[in-house]
Amino acid sequence: MPIIMSAIVLLMIVVELVQHGPHAPHHDEGTADHIAIMLMYGQIPIMFWFVASRRHPVRRILPVLLLQLALWSGTFVLAVALT
Repeated sequence: MPIIMSAIVLLMIVVELVQHGPHAPHHDEGTADHIAIMLMYGQIPIMFWFVASRRHPVRRILPVLLLQLALWSGTFVLAVALT
């Protein structure tokens, strides 16, 4: 689920770039910005539960967790860089 959430935020950033370009004037936060924030920070409890539940061995969940952390970090950096 968090990977899908990151993909949605990345898609929202791409749509924003296509509509306004990389040097768009700053604006007040709109609905899309609030949804992106909720999707980004909503992933943290899910990732924590995924690791803390200990249902799977660490070796098995590590690739998924690393992919998720990379997507989350990349999305966060992109969002900060564009604002």
